[in-house]
Amino acid sequence: MLDDDTYEVSDEEWAEEVYNWLDDERCNLNKQVDGVIIVFGDLGLWNGRKQGYQILGNNIADILKSSCEYAEWYGDGYNIRSRMTHHDGTNYILYRVAKDREEAERIAEKIYNREIDEQGFRKRTRSLYPYVAGVYGWETRQRKPEKPNKAA
Repeated sequence: MLDDDTYEVSDEEWAEEVYNWLDDERCNLNKQVDGVIIVFGDLGLWNGRKQGYQILGNNIADILKSSCEYAEWYGDGYNIRSRMTHHDGTNYILYRVAKDREEAERIAEKIYNREIDEQGFRKRTRSLYPYVAGVYGWETRQRKPEKPNKAA
């Protein structure tokens, strides 16, 4: 089969291979975080763009779930994000960590009530990136240290 240039991979074979890769990544990311993973979504829906949230739990592998036709997950150097495409549009997802479930629920309520946007979400949570970077050996970027107050 490998030497046959006319062989074409069927959709079923391709899907099985992709799902195997995804299962491998779920095994790699089967790690607990200190806190609760919460998702901020910029959602492309049939009636326009909306923001949403989801509280996942404390296992990193839980981020690798999607009901969309196309999904990709990536690290941007600071955060773990995903882009998920479906028949109505594209969802842009940001995964972060809240201190605990109570805090995640407070943040979720603020997202639901449109009291915070993505920037406000980032201020109230911490990055999932260092956890994932630790699994894959990625470098992490550190925040610049604050300058000392010269007036003191």
